Amino acid sequence: MPFYIKHLDNGKYFLLVFHILLGIVIIEGQNRQIYFLSTLWAWSIFFYGIYSILKNRNRYNEAALFAAYSVGIEIALRMTAASIFWEFSKYSVIIFCLLGLYMENIRGHKISILMLIYILSFFPSIIFIPYISFNEWRQVIAFNLSGPLTLFISVLYFRNRLFYKKELLHVFRALLFPITTMSIIIFLRLPSLDKILFSSEANQALSGYYGPNQVSSMLGIIVAVIGLTKLLNYRIFKNELIDYLLLGICALQAFLTFARGGMITAIISIGFAWFVSFQKKSKNTLIKKSKIIFLTIIIIIIWNFSADFTGGLIQDRYIAVISSDEPGQLAGTSRTLIMLADLNIFLDNFITGVGPGMANDLRKVYGYGKSVAAHSEITRLLAEHGLLGVMALIVSIVFILKEYFFRVENNKIIFVCFILIAILTMFHSAMRLAMPGFIFGLAFMIVVDPEFKIQEK
Repeated sequence: MPFYIKHLDNGKYFLLVFHILLGIVIIEGQNRQIYFLSTLWAWSIFFYGIYSILKNRNRYNEAALFAAYSVGIEIALRMTAASIFWEFSKYSVIIFCLLGLYMENIRGHKISILMLIYILSFFPSIIFIPYISFNEWRQVIAFNLSGPLTLFISVLYFRNRLFYKKELLHVFRALLFPITTMSIIIFLRLPSLDKILFSSEANQALSGYYGPNQVSSMLGIIVAVIGLTKLLNYRIFKNELIDYLLLGICALQAFLTFARGGMITAIISIGFAWFVSFQKKSKNTLIKKSKIIFLTIIIIIIWNFSADFTGGLIQDRYIAVISSDEPGQLAGTSRTLIMLADLNIFLDNFITGVGPGMANDLRKVYGYGKSVAAHSEITRLLAEHGLLGVMALIVSIVFILKEYFFRVENNKIIFVCFILIAILTMFHSAMRLAMPGFIFGLAFMIVVDPEFKIQEK
């Protein structure tokens, strides 16, 4: 058995300490003008992942583990300026999953016709991308279509793949440990308290001086995954207090970024998963409910602390999501204006769309005031792919509903939680990260456990 499997199982505390120290070493190295450490981290994982999958023929589900780790590492690499291409994590997920399938004889793997229609819907509009140079043309396609491709390949790999409880926890840990490193980097980059200024906008200083929305999304994943484990009566660490401590720290950091997407996504996802869990009666129901109540109390305490620390500004920030400037109109936030621009672009180009990435400059003309990339994958699909974008949305919804009713009991809880994380993240942050595509695919695996049942098709 490979050493990393043993450590994910029996060396959890060692891995936690290692990733805490890794964040310290990377930041200390950058303070001393040693900038290659995060780059070394990235490429080491990439090449060792390929080597492990090929060597073991994906016997230990290495593709899922290294794909999860690549998702968790993404923001830490970006905020430390690692010398990698921008879509590194997305390509890593795609390569790891395809290699895993190849090692298992991909010809025997069923492809959903609905998801095949989904991915093919993106390609016809490529003809609308102006050809200035091959490099620019490639970059536009990579930036706009690597996200949907990551989602498609993840579904292809994970759909109906059987996981034991232990294997699922390995994937969770592989995802969470590198996000812990990101959390440490944010902490080490904190300015002194007298230099922290809060306003109605997202806070770069408390986001490790990187994009608050993306940082919040990744911190929210820790909150959501640990919350899900409590619903399932699982433990990331043997000492459950470590689970709650990790959740509390990341929730606090997510709140203080003033980017709302990560925590709102986590809370809604766990809330709906909790609602679905009521449909299943088991001897552990009381234990699960008590853990979720405890988790809720932690979130409320952290929220109140954040409100006091920010002088109540965080409350105004979150309330602004549903506030209005005029009767019947949402407050004119950037995302709202971008989405409205996308809808207007779609109405004027509803047959073909304007092509991947081509709506960026058009949003300036359609009311946003300047060129900007999409913040919502849903409206981007409509604006840039027209009727084919509508078809991609419809087949996705049909596919989700079909798979939801196929699942039973705890597998249904996992499915609802992960699908909502993916959809809500794509709604407020498009597919800038590899995370929503990977999490969307992960939702379609099936856990095999004495407490789980598999429903035959």
